Amino acid sequence: MAVADVSPWKAAKDSPSRQLLWELSRLALVEQEESLERLDQACRERGAVLKSALDEAAARHDKVRKDAEAEGARIEQERQQAKARREAEHRQQEERERQAEAERERAARQRAAVERAERAATQEREAEQARVKAEKDRQDAQKAKAKKEEDEAAGRRKAEEERKAKEAAVAAAARSTPRTQPALSTTGQPVASTSQRTRLDPEREKEHQRYLEIHKTLKELRHFMDQQSKQNPTLKAKMGDMRRGLRKSVGQLREGRGANIKQNKAIWDTLGEALTSFPEPKISLASLIARPIQDVQAPALFVYLLNHFAKAVIAQFIKEAAVSPTIADPIGTATVNVFAKDEHLVNGISLIDILIAKFHRVCPPLFGIYGSESTDQGRERLGWWRDQSGGPWVPTQMHQDRMTGLGAGYAAISLRNFENSRMTNPYPPYHYWRTLTGILNVPAGKVTDTHLVLLRALLANSESRFLMAYGESAKQLMQFAVNEYPKRAAKDSVAATLLSNLGNTWKKDKKLYL
Repeated sequence: MAVADVSPWKAAKDSPSRQLLWELSRLALVEQEESLERLDQACRERGAVLKSALDEAAARHDKVRKDAEAEGARIEQERQQAKARREAEHRQQEERERQAEAERERAARQRAAVERAERAATQEREAEQARVKAEKDRQDAQKAKAKKEEDEAAGRRKAEEERKAKEAAVAAAARSTPRTQPALSTTGQPVASTSQRTRLDPEREKEHQRYLEIHKTLKELRHFMDQQSKQNPTLKAKMGDMRRGLRKSVGQLREGRGANIKQNKAIWDTLGEALTSFPEPKISLASLIARPIQDVQAPALFVYLLNHFAKAVIAQFIKEAAVSPTIADPIGTATVNVFAKDEHLVNGISLIDILIAKFHRVCPPLFGIYGSESTDQGRERLGWWRDQSGGPWVPTQMHQDRMTGLGAGYAAISLRNFENSRMTNPYPPYHYWRTLTGILNVPAGKVTDTHLVLLRALLANSESRFLMAYGESAKQLMQFAVNEYPKRAAKDSVAATLLSNLGNTWKKDKKLYL
């Protein structure tokens, strides 16, 4: 309630106390009003603060609500997305399974088609194999028939040789001196006495010249391959590596069971690579085979390497077998196997004539050739060597060492037993028999120390194989070789003495009594 501006007691004149009381009352009222105003103001300010707090709280609540709604919406969205992903993955899985099933069905159809094709191909292949087998059986039957006929003929020849050798041995025993000793033919048949027989067998001379022609052709082949290598650097590098590899492998051949497996494989691999990797150029073999053949061809590099292999074998016989003749056996075994392997045959023809041509060049007496050791021409025919062309002859001991190594090597090659092998012997034992009879048929006046040394080298470590091949006939020939043949030599011949003592060595070491 408003206080009157003018107190009713102010105008009163009657009492100052009343006026004072009025003034005091007025002051109290004013103070009360101001206090109430201040309270109202404070209430208003407090209400504003509370309202602001409420508004802020409401805003925060609204924000929380909105955040909660947004989070709920996000969670729902993620749930929906997860659901959509699961549904998509489910659909993809179903699609993959469907495609996999379709692929399996397609693969099954394809396998079925392939199996049908394979069955058809197998049937066709089996039919072709059956045709080939039938043809092969027919050819094998023909070959077997031919081989049987050949074996029968060889058996008849061998029986005839043994019979004639026995007759020759009996005739030899009946003779008292070398001058009346009957000679032995290449089949063991006695021929004209040495007093009637002074000239070389023309057939042996013709054969010897044929092999020397082969040796000359091989030199021409080396020149041809040198020209080819100049035009082909790859071939040049490979030729050198292959040649050195063959020489190394031959040089490592040793005695002992299983000692040469690695070396043999290296030799075969090198020759096999030449056949498969360098099939061109080709050369004719007609000039490299002693007997007449149809014109067949072979890769030039293969023939070239066989020639170098044969050269290394000859060198190894001279180097090793001259000192230790027993080493000739593993070298001979490895050598014959190379020339006997089916992969190394050309139209069924072995190229061992390449090796035999080198024997003809370095050791002609193996093939019935003889001459005087006192003349250059005679020494040439006896295989006497020169250190260089036109130079001096090698010393006698070196020459005899060469003959020892070559004789042992030749025996190791020509006395191989192929009875239990599927391969065909490229140089059967009848060559050995022919060599022995060729030496034993040298006329008494033409027998040299070269023949005696060579004959001893041929027989010394080969008696068991010789006896296995020719039986009693071999024994009779050996008896003639060590007991009668040395009598044809000069009286002071050391070589003749060594040959004669061979019989005592057999008796002592081998219990072999002639």
